[in-house]
Amino acid sequence: MKYAAEKAGLTDVRTNAQLRVVGSWRGYRATFQVLGGGRSGPEYASVEIAAAGPARLVVRQRTRFNIVFGLFGPPIVKTPFDEEYLVRTDDTMLAERILGDAKIGVELHSTIVERRDELKLDTHGVRVLRVTGSIRRDQAARAAWQLASTVVEQLGLPRVGSGDGR
Repeated sequence: MKYAAEKAGLTDVRTNAQLRVVGSWRGYRATFQVLGGGRSGPEYASVEIAAAGPARLVVRQRTRFNIVFGLFGPPIVKTPFDEEYLVRTDDTMLAERILGDAKIGVELHSTIVERRDELKLDTHGVRVLRVTGSIRRDQAARAAWQLASTVVEQLGLPRVGSGDGR
């Protein structure tokens, strides 16, 4: 993970024993880590950039039965991309802006490919989860990074305040 973070352009990179890498990217705090695995389910590469989003948004791959287990969170909204993605948001304009952007669209198509992959945006940051089942950890982290950094750049999101305890 440290190698993937350095290749992504993070500076002041620090690691710990839980496969978590923290660094700085263009003034934003960025975190790379591996979650899950073992008997608890699939292993994920997680990338989070501390950029304040204007509203809550979750984008996932549309599944065959579309069973939504999240009882809490923003409501499901209809978008022009309903065939591909399940979108939950408080702000439909934000969803349309993200899904309608050409650069973000390319990264969504290459990153949100498995059932449990997701893009999550809220007031604390942009987070991308990518399942590592069929690819290596660093490839999953790189794909997640590309999507998260593209969302931050294209939307021009501000940094989260440094005094928030994160």
